[in-house]
Formats: sequence, C-alpha cells, structure tokens
Amino acid sequence: MLTKASFALIFAVGLVATTNVSFGPNALPLAYQGKALPANASHHLIVGTRLFADRLLSQQVVLKSSSWLQIVTKEVTFHTLNRENITQVKALDQKTNGNGAYASITYGGPGNRNVTLRFKSQRGHGINFVVEIYGR
Repeated sequence: MLTKASFALIFAVGLVATTNVSFGPNALPLAYQGKALPANASHHLIVGTRLFADRLLSQQVVLKSSSWLQIVTKEVTFHTLNRENITQVKALDQKTNGNGAYASITYGGPGNRNVTLRFKSQRGHGINFVVEIYGR
C-alpha cells in the first residue's frame, strides 16, 4: 500500500522526468538536443491578442545582413497614427531552419501607441523578419 509520502515522491519524480527544462536564447527542448531541428524552427514573437475589430496598422520587413562570425543587432521603433492603441505585435522570423534571429520588445507594446523591437541574430547569421502591428 502506498503512503502519502511515497505517492508524493513518485509524483515528483514523474513530473521531473517529463519536464523539458531549457535555459537561454539558444536552448532547445530536450527532444531536439543532438538531433536535427524540425522544418519549422522559427523564432516568432507574438505578443497581445487580436480581436475582430482590430486592423493592420503597420507591416514592415526588417533586414540586416550577416557579419562573418559576428552577432548583429538592430532596433526598430513603430509608431501608430491617429492615436490608435496597439493590441498585437507579431515579429515573424523568415528563417525556418533554426538559424533565425531573436526578437524582443524593449519599450511599449500592446496597450501603448508605439513599440520598440530589438532583433539579435545568431553568430554568423543575419536578421530577416516581417513585423505586423495590429490595433484599434
């Protein structure tokens, strides 16, 4: 018969065994470590929610070429017109092989009238994103 302590121990061991723990921007889930990445290994950033009444406020391609064995960065600020508020920010990575850059919001975003995105490439690769800003 299982006691409460042994049941808790079995539960904790099972939880740890099934959890994928990854740290850092280049960390991969345990299922992919040491294996080929899936075909759709993009680094999309999608923040906020989009409702039926929201419209596309801005769409822009963000490009920066690679520099040999260097990490390249780029910051881009998007402003809305007519005092509209941002509801969703989508930064869609166009490299689907896992070599794409990473996007992060450094200022503003959903609920604000502007957003600043920072793009950081992987070493030896460039930046290629399509950014879509939705709002109302």
